[in-house]
Amino acid sequence: MTPELHRQFENYSPYEMLQELKSMFEKQAGVERFDLIQTFHACKQEEGKPVAAYVLKMKGYVEQLERLGYVLPQDLSVGLILNGLTSDFAGFVRNYNMHNMGKTIGELHAMLIEYEKGLPKKAETPQVMEIISGQIQKANKKSLKAKGKGKANGKGKDKQVYIPKPKNPKPSTKEHPTKDDICHHCKKVGH
Repeated sequence: MTPELHRQFENYSPYEMLQELKSMFEKQAGVERFDLIQTFHACKQEEGKPVAAYVLKMKGYVEQLERLGYVLPQDLSVGLILNGLTSDFAGFVRNYNMHNMGKTIGELHAMLIEYEKGLPKKAETPQVMEIISGQIQKANKKSLKAKGKGKANGKGKDKQVYIPKPKNPKPSTKEHPTKDDICHHCKKVGH
């Protein structure tokens, strides 16, 4: 007890002191319980996160509520946990509810982990793929520059050689020009 509280309760009997302390601090427990219930109801499993961490978090909320004197029925706790699962577990939730399994949170936890093992792995999102491919392209450009280095002008210094690409490709030449074709230079036929 803090010295201030001790001085305040010097002339109180133990029973009166206990009643006064309850009236002072019981409201804080009620606020804490309300906040905890609100957090528990709003808790959802995050996409891509393992189900085990989510169930353990929810189980922790149930235990905290029990310590504060608010015991939830087992089926309500399990229902709230099932409600917060991602859409990947929709089949599991439907099956669980159809068969009225009535499991404890610990048993549900084990069942969800087993179900999660059977889920197909998700591919990376397209945004991540673009970033990764951008890095790969940059790495390839660097390696091309490294290949282009060499001795230039015979001076022994490494310089990067720049070879521009032609803007217009040359027209294909005929393998065997015929004697009937017209010369583009002098405009005569046959040479």
